[in-house]
Amino acid sequence: MKFSYTALILSVLIFTFISCEKEPEVINEDLYIELVTELSVLNQMNEQLLGEMTKQEKREEIFAHYNVSESEFNEAHEYYQSDIDAQMSRVKIIQDRLRTERDSVQAAERRHRDENRIDPDSIRKQIRNRNNNPEN
Repeated sequence: MKFSYTALILSVLIFTFISCEKEPEVINEDLYIELVTELSVLNQMNEQLLGEMTKQEKREEIFAHYNVSESEFNEAHEYYQSDIDAQMSRVKIIQDRLRTERDSVQAAERRHRDENRIDPDSIRKQIRNRNNNPEN
């Protein structure tokens, strides 16, 4: 009987120890969201916009900027993906950020086009000036 109580207590202690296992230390959620957002933009970038850099070099630059290694990011990615509902909320946040960024870029492009648009009177003046001044 004494052996059964000892075994039972020992089993409970072992079970408690195993179930209270500490969660892994991963990068915080805000930083994770920021990294996923930047990496998503990078994945969609045209290679020509990177200039001399490759996507992998730019990826390493992003990790260095945030002082996070790729393995730390991958570990956090696995951890955060393990809770599907919470990950879907994070994905929604990331999509909203990407949408906002896209809208901002599109607005800047429209402003640039509008500012550099030549009105018809200016075009006529340029033509007249060329016709009146054949040296140009």
